[in-house]
Amino acid sequence: MLSAALLGGSDGAGSGTDGRSGAPVGQISGVDRPCTARSEIIGVEDASRLGFSADDVVSSISGARSATLTWANGGSTTVTVSAGAPLTARFVHFTRSGAQRAAGGGVPPEDPADPMATSCPFGAPFLEIDVLLRFSTEDGAFADSLPVTLRAGNREAVTYIHVIYPLQVQGSYRITEVDPAEVDDVRLVLYGTIRGGTVTGKLQGLTPGNLNGTGAGPGTHGRRFDVAEF
Repeated sequence: MLSAALLGGSDGAGSGTDGRSGAPVGQISGVDRPCTARSEIIGVEDASRLGFSADDVVSSISGARSATLTWANGGSTTVTVSAGAPLTARFVHFTRSGAQRAAGGGVPPEDPADPMATSCPFGAPFLEIDVLLRFSTEDGAFADSLPVTLRAGNREAVTYIHVIYPLQVQGSYRITEVDPAEVDDVRLVLYGTIRGGTVTGKLQGLTPGNLNGTGAGPGTHGRRFDVAEF
């Protein structure tokens, strides 16, 4: 689901961080202690605790990559995706809070020197890298530069999730799957992966009742619909 992917994990597209160095950005309950995601701002040229920098990642995926995009309503075109230079970067890792282990608290969070040495159930560390992503289709439906946050657990592949407001689309794409009165409230969600010389992804729409993509809580009567896949 969108909100879970934005929180964390090793293969998703963003973590929902607040950008403050060392600040906790999300929690998930474990057996005895909450697991907290922490974000540290780093320079784009600086090697992270994973052993590589944001520059290393973007260099490994640099250049335009194309694939066949198939529209859910029929037909296909060629999509081209390319990532621009890294603008900002954050190292995101996960720790167990020790406050619940001792009466009265006062126990600092576990933050191992080796970021891979975590007992958090969902949390391999990763880099978040803010870039402008060029997303265009040969048929002119999209011709956009999107401010995307890439997520990289290694230097050779990235994933991302990005919300697109339909009225801001620079190409000719128009939503036809919903009542015209609801179009202004629909969001498009672009999921993508760039790995080696390949690019894959999916474009979905979220109607007003499900704009956060969680499928839970109040107002979940909206629906998700497929737009395209590549």
